[in-house]
Amino acid sequence: MPSLYLFGWLIAQTMFFLGVIFQKDQLPLIGTIFTFLLFLMSLPIWIRLRWREVRPWQALGITRLDIRKGWTCFLRGICLSFSLIVVVLIFAFLGSWGSWQIDLTIQSFLNALLLGIGIGFAEELIFRGWLWGELSLLIGYRWSIISQAAIFSLAHIQSTNMSLWEFSGLIMGLFLLGLLLAIRRILDNGCLWGSIGMHGGFVGGWFLCTSDLVEFSSNLPNWFFGPGGLAPNPIGGFFAIFIFSLLIWHYRTAFAIAGPPINGACKASSIGATP
Repeated sequence: MPSLYLFGWLIAQTMFFLGVIFQKDQLPLIGTIFTFLLFLMSLPIWIRLRWREVRPWQALGITRLDIRKGWTCFLRGICLSFSLIVVVLIFAFLGSWGSWQIDLTIQSFLNALLLGIGIGFAEELIFRGWLWGELSLLIGYRWSIISQAAIFSLAHIQSTNMSLWEFSGLIMGLFLLGLLLAIRRILDNGCLWGSIGMHGGFVGGWFLCTSDLVEFSSNLPNWFFGPGGLAPNPIGGFFAIFIFSLLIWHYRTAFAIAGPPINGACKASSIGATP
């Protein structure tokens, strides 16, 4: 991954030097896009050599023989994420901390759709696909579930202008979300599309709410709804942490019997853990 980041950065810098990119503030985004494209191109070769898998995309949970199964997992993940968002909004409305301000446009809807699908696919492929498989080979599949969630939470901390409780809450919420997304893949028998739908639903759905649908008041209790002020991040709030903990406890059977993601040995839904 460091090598891919380096090559992506070099490509972006070269394009800027040649005048293909005119705005320097676009370099990080362009570099990230090229890094991910290089990642996609090199990933099948890496998996064949490193994991000894002859079907790389199936080992990652992307391609399945039953297409309908993939769509079912994807839509279930979206519905789960939307359900949690609705519950958060209900509490905000009941406490008079939020109100409808519907200013939805086609452009903002498409932005939310592309953001959700793009981030959901890219991050799940990296964290619950490649990284989880790599860690399973190195430290075993059960410890790898915890490790991928820890790396996932640390990789999403960007701002340093947070208090200790805000930082702690965000780290904890992201860690639990990483566990929950991994359990979602376990419940889907190794298929990654449920995790992609759940992750993308959170990102795109909440973006649409805060930008075009809901206005939050200035006295919003951030300890409950998460840091961010008028555009809170609910993952770092007490409510999301509590809900994530309950769901993980509910699916504890799936966590206990988790098999290696790279060989699809995830049969939780057939022996006690219901989706």
